[in-house]
Amino acid sequence: MEFFIRQNATDPALKLKVVDDGRNDRSTIFDSLESSSISFSMYEIKTKKPIVLNSPGTLAIRKERLNQEIPEYVIFYRFTEDDTSKTGRYEGIFTIRFMDTDLNTTSKLIAPIKEKLFINVI
Repeated sequence: MEFFIRQNATDPALKLKVVDDGRNDRSTIFDSLESSSISFSMYEIKTKKPIVLNSPGTLAIRKERLNQEIPEYVIFYRFTEDDTSKTGRYEGIFTIRFMDTDLNTTSKLIAPIKEKLFINVI
């Protein structure tokens, strides 16, 4: 997956749609997401040096469409000018920590799952 942003820009925000892969009960995974902690990290590809490390990400509900019973979720990150100050190609990951009722981490998910997320600052 490729994402492009201009040097020193804060827009557009990086967005990943939460996809229902059919492995889990859809309402259960979305309930878990609502009580999760989301962070974003971005690394230089060659050196693995972190440019962004565990900055807060956000979970949002997409606008409902006609006849849509279950809402769709998007996780996103808004870049700062410091994040995009150097041109180059980077790898980004979202870390989702699922919490129990006492706010203890029960499990962790790294996204995206199927393909790498490359961020190109141009």
